[in-house]
Amino acid sequence: MPRKIAVIGECMLELSEAPTSSKKNARDMTMSYGGDTLNTAIYLARYNVKVDYVTNLGDDPFSAWMVGQWLKEGVGCGLIGYIENAVPGMYLIDVDDSGERSFYYWRKNSPASKLFEDKRSSLELFSYLESYDYVFLSGISLAIMSDAARFTFLQLLSGYKSRGGTVIFDGNYRPSLWQSLDEARRSYELMYRLTDIALPTLEDESALFDRNNPEDVIARLQSLGVREIVLKMGPKGCLLATNGDQNQLIQTTPVPVIDSTAAGDSFNAGYLAARQSGLLPTDAAAEGHRLASIVIQHKGAIIPLDAMPVVG
Repeated sequence: MPRKIAVIGECMLELSEAPTSSKKNARDMTMSYGGDTLNTAIYLARYNVKVDYVTNLGDDPFSAWMVGQWLKEGVGCGLIGYIENAVPGMYLIDVDDSGERSFYYWRKNSPASKLFEDKRSSLELFSYLESYDYVFLSGISLAIMSDAARFTFLQLLSGYKSRGGTVIFDGNYRPSLWQSLDEARRSYELMYRLTDIALPTLEDESALFDRNNPEDVIARLQSLGVREIVLKMGPKGCLLATNGDQNQLIQTTPVPVIDSTAAGDSFNAGYLAARQSGLLPTDAAAEGHRLASIVIQHKGAIIPLDAMPVVG
């Protein structure tokens, strides 16, 4: 029977300047959507993995439009909650004359940030998640929760893990989403203690815990009980550690970079899809690199369907 993965996170509306915009009196904008966990969910679905996205949205037409797009990609949306008189978070991409991008966010009190605010609905959601083999989330998923919601979520996640579920965590650290570095550190340590498969990046771990040495990062996560670690290191590849075996560097082939958006998100999907299909971690890491190398040669987070690597 195919295994199922539930991906927990936030996806926001994305506004960017249309190519035809004059910038004189008004800017023509194009609307899309974006989110780290949603990117991973879409790529997992393209690998024919059974994946459901877990989030909250509003009861507005833009939320309905996003769900329609995700369903077309094969992402399950049956676990999405809807909040009355609410709209999803949004961000705007501004590009200056030199091509440098800046991001402006409108996400405070977004529907996704309220996902685990109500204990009764949280218990109901986790009762559905009991049938999923894997639960995946990122540091952003964790950061947008209130302290109370995060406490509830971690308690429920602990119960899920104790009953045999597998927890997957991508560190994806965004300092601006946390009240303080200490708060982020405490939350990540609690999260890593519940994590079976960790997919962090060296840059994030360095910013959070002042660990610049990849071997030190691996050792620290293993001391917290993580059994399978894939430390992403950009063009240097990734460092793989599983079940106490000697660390292995899995290199990637250099390619021209057009847009690095979703490089890590797509790597996650390639790796997890390959692991689910029974491949060894080393082969799964190679598949993650293969997909990510294609993604960064295209603009945007989601590449055209015909650009996807042949599965298998």
